[in-house]
Amino acid sequence: MTPPQFRIGELARRVGTTPRAVRYYEELGLLPGSDRSDGAHRVYDEQDEARLRDLLRVRELLGLTLVELREWMDAEDARARLRERWNEQPAPDESTRAGIIREAIAHMDTQLLLVRSRLGSLEQLEDELSAKRRKVRSMLAEIEQAQA
Repeated sequence: MTPPQFRIGELARRVGTTPRAVRYYEELGLLPGSDRSDGAHRVYDEQDEARLRDLLRVRELLGLTLVELREWMDAEDARARLRERWNEQPAPDESTRAGIIREAIAHMDTQLLLVRSRLGSLEQLEDELSAKRRKVRSMLAEIEQAQA
């Protein structure tokens, strides 16, 4: 049975974006180019949908630049290839498995660096806003005290 396939508009609707955004991610190489149907329309499958969902989620959560988003997705793709190697038949020997794990950790470290850089920026923003709020509250207290 052939997995379900759908055109660009349906893919965009399913993930909550626009066909233009889908094309843009394809042009950047972040979303693999799709197959073409007999009528020369682009067709996508559930794997394409999952990848686009991941792209949009990571971009929204972390506010990554396109370069950083590519770095994130390159790490994801590398980890997927490592999973395939891990599951090969016959199973890789223990030395090979240890190497696969080391590589996977390195790719996760890349992603964690991106997350941590955003966390640091958010913590800095939180500190700045808290300091401003303290200052404004102090100003309010002075005004209220002067009126009393």
